[in-house]
Amino acid sequence: MAEKTEKTEKTEKKTTAKTSTRAKASAKAPTATRAVKAPAKAAVAARPVAKRTVARKRTAPAVTPGVVEQWTWRRLRRKTKVGVVVSAKMAKTIIVEVGRQREHPLYKKVIRVRKRFATHDETGDAKAGDLVRIQESRPFSATKRWRLVEVISRAGEAGAAAPRVADIEKALEAAEGVDVILAPEREEKEAEEEQAKE
Repeated sequence: MAEKTEKTEKTEKKTTAKTSTRAKASAKAPTATRAVKAPAKAAVAARPVAKRTVARKRTAPAVTPGVVEQWTWRRLRRKTKVGVVVSAKMAKTIIVEVGRQREHPLYKKVIRVRKRFATHDETGDAKAGDLVRIQESRPFSATKRWRLVEVISRAGEAGAAAPRVADIEKALEAAEGVDVILAPEREEKEAEEEQAKE
């Protein structure tokens, strides 16, 4: 029993020694740090508790076909680009390639730059090779942020409407008056060649 009381006394002395060294250390510490800590705790306790707000998912207003959309300043300022349809293999999606020219910042050479945009085509009327106008819009998918506004010209229309090279040469000759001057000379040469053959 006596041994137990001696052990407990020794442990009590050790704990009182530890607490006294802590008290001495805190007494040596400057009072400014203790003063700073107390107001910080009071400020944290005095802060008002912020109310949690629940974010609602925005839904786009339903647009019925045939009804004109309401035009706001955001819709008026949407960017538009003109490009050529490169691919029309996906459902309701076309890939439009828009080309532009810019000057190289260091070498000052004009460079042709092109970029492809995944575009939403609701009706599916655009085909590969068509020249189209696209406009910025809401995200339709992970990559689609543009929509088809109009098809400017169909593939092959410009080629069919273009005049032939022979027609252009004839028009230039007629404009310069060359066809009138050269016509008699050609006829004379052809007549001489026929006589030589005979």
